[in-house]
Parts: sequence; C-alpha cells; structure tokens
Amino acid sequence: MKKIAIIRLSSIGDIVLSTPLIRSLRNKYPESRIDFIVKNEYAELLSTNLHLNNVISFDHTAGFAELRTLKKIIKKEKYDLLIDIHKNFRSVYLRNFAGSGLVLKYKKDYVKRTLLVRFGLNRFKMIEPVYKRYFRAVETLGIVPDNKGTELPLTRNTILKVQTALTKSGLRQNQSLIVLCPGAGFVTKKWNTKGFAEVGDYLSKKYKTMIGILGSSEDYEDCESVQNQMQERSVNYAGMFSLLESAAMLNHSSLVITNDTGLMHIAQSQKTPVVALFGSTTRELGYFPFPENSFVIEQDLGCRPCTHNGRNSCPKKHFRCMKDNKPGDVIEAADQLLDAGHHNENKKHGKNLVSSL
Repeated sequence: MKKIAIIRLSSIGDIVLSTPLIRSLRNKYPESRIDFIVKNEYAELLSTNLHLNNVISFDHTAGFAELRTLKKIIKKEKYDLLIDIHKNFRSVYLRNFAGSGLVLKYKKDYVKRTLLVRFGLNRFKMIEPVYKRYFRAVETLGIVPDNKGTELPLTRNTILKVQTALTKSGLRQNQSLIVLCPGAGFVTKKWNTKGFAEVGDYLSKKYKTMIGILGSSEDYEDCESVQNQMQERSVNYAGMFSLLESAAMLNHSSLVITNDTGLMHIAQSQKTPVVALFGSTTRELGYFPFPENSFVIEQDLGCRPCTHNGRNSCPKKHFRCMKDNKPGDVIEAADQLLDAGHHNENKKHGKNLVSSL
C-alpha cells in the first residue's frame, strides 16, 4: 500500500469526522503516501493535517468536465488503495475503473435509515457514530478507531490572527469567551434565535464572559437576530472567519452552544465543551457529538427523526422538536459543563493543537 487515496467530497461535519480514519491509516502505513480527494470549499479543513501528503480538490460547480479531469488524475496515479467513504454519484464515478489496485467502500445503513425516517421503525441495535462507520471500509485491513477523537490542527498564524480579531472586538485579557452558533443548513435544525439570546444574556451576566456569535455569511441574519435580542453585549462574527479561523475561535472558547451543524463538529475537534440542540434528526443517524464534554438537548417525540439531513419545514406543522427545547434546559447543561471545570487553560490558547506548519 504505497499510495492511498480517500474520497470524501463534502461536507464540513463529514470531513471533520473523517480525521480519525486518516490518523489510523497513517499509523498503519507510516511510510505510505496518503491523499484526500475533496471539493474545493472544504479543502481548507485538511490543509494542516500532518497525516496527509496531498489534498486533491476540485470545483464541483464546473460540471462533469471537471469531474472527468479529476478521474484522469486518479487513474494516472494508480493508487494501490482507494477508499470511498462518501458513496454518492460523484464518488462512485471517480472510483469505478480508476485503475486502482484495491477499492474499498463503507456500508451505509440505507435500509435501517429509511425504515427509521419514513416508518418510525428502529432497527438500529446499537448507536454507532459516523466516524466509526467510516472504519467499516477498512476493517478487512485490521484498521480500527483509536478513540482519540477528531482533529483540526491550527497554525500559529491562524491562532494569532483570530486572537487579534477577538481582542479588537473587546475581549479582555483573561476574560472567557462563549460562542453561540444559531445557524444551520436546514430550518428543522434551527433552534429559535430568542432562545439563543436568552441563554447568551444569562451566561454573560453569570460568568462575566464575552459572547461571540459565529456562523457563515449565510448565517448572518440568524446571528444578527440573536445579537439584536440580547440585552448584554455580544459580537457578531458571521462570515468573518474561514473554516480554520472559525476552529481557532472555537478553540479559544470555554463553551459552544450550537445547533446540529459543521461548527459543532469543528468545536469538538478543538476539545471545546458543547451544548448541542437537535430537532428533526436523532442519535441513530450518527451525527451526535461525542459524549465527552457535551450535552444534547432534544425532545422524545414519536415523529423524530423525520429526515436524515434536515427539512425546510416541519411535516407535522408543529415543530415541537425544536420549540419544546427550553432555554432553561440549555442553561442547566451549560452550567454543568462550565462549573465542572472541563475547560483547559493551555488548550484555550491553542498550545496543544498547533501544527508545525
């Protein structure tokens, strides 16, 4: 296995959750070349991964011609091992007849997932997170998870840039930072902005902390809505930081309050405590945060899950899965994580996650 390639084209959370597999492959094959194939917009997440030799990215908006060019690159490389942990149309096209020695793919729980989402029939005998499901692809090689979690190494320049931005925004020396992430890719994954604002006000008053509101540029309106409803001071950072810069901000934080988003997985890669709110999706689907330093706020409703990825409206019209999540429950979970002293001061400043780049 001198040359290995992993295919996972998107998205933020899935890329972050692939990092334990990358690390375990490197431990198994320390002298091998390991490449990762991904869409352009997510390549940054792998740019500091010291277990990879190359990140091969492509512009999926350029159409099939771009995909055909990428396949030619893969065929030219003649990989000894090609691992598909995406299994969609694009990844199947890239891996089939690619001239690779061994092609491995992981088994998705299509049938179980469909029975659960469409008919409410739970056939999952155990809860297995997605990052462990990726290892199904390589179990024949004897590669297993090391249970060390996900990772996104940060460069010193990235950390200093974000710390400078936080200081300019008013973060005082030795003052803690708590981050709210009210955005999400789907409406049924969004808790109400009023709830985020109420939690932010409480934490700001009790812990004398700075409240940062984080998201992509697409999340700006949600982040602005939280800020406008807060009585205490907060700063809206939506659209300000790149993916790794967002990781640096979350690394600097004492706690993250978030919906089910890529930022939740990025926060966990930085070993930052998380309170996550889940609505239309459930733990059986594999995307719950790791239990270490995390709480999940959810409702026990018979209509959950109603989707695998998310919806733009509640099919039952009541949206109780999110509306019944109360600020008091989030506050109680946040207090437990903060008061338990899980926050590590060395980690706070990124000292144990800085790459050698």
